[in-house]
Amino acid sequence: MGMCALAILLALLPWYSHHLQTEALRHAELGEQVKSLHVAERTVSVNPLSMQARFVLAGAQQRVGRTVEARRTLVSAVEMQPLNYEGWLQLALYERDRWGESERAREHFAIAISLNPYDDHLQVEAGVKDVEDLE
Repeated sequence: MGMCALAILLALLPWYSHHLQTEALRHAELGEQVKSLHVAERTVSVNPLSMQARFVLAGAQQRVGRTVEARRTLVSAVEMQPLNYEGWLQLALYERDRWGESERAREHFAIAISLNPYDDHLQVEAGVKDVEDLE
């Protein structure tokens, strides 16, 4: 009986993690940034291997002014899954759009593109291609 309950619990973890991510984003939209941060922290504790949970947490940390923690969260995401281009993309977007670190952003965009070279939209975001090139 115990193994069955454990199997059910493990099967529900991704759903629960997604539910918490949605809740954290809902609180952010309502202007409840501290509540959003607490829910986002719980999301990562429920599913520590989820890149999306870490992205939500970094956003919540950034919104309450915890830039150092937001950076640490995004860096931990790319260290956890260095071959996942989405982590590098998120890190580059924060560096370019929020932290004014365009040189670092270019380096991390380049890594994201090397991991996902056929994504035209990624290349546009990175400034490698123009939107007109997509037509």
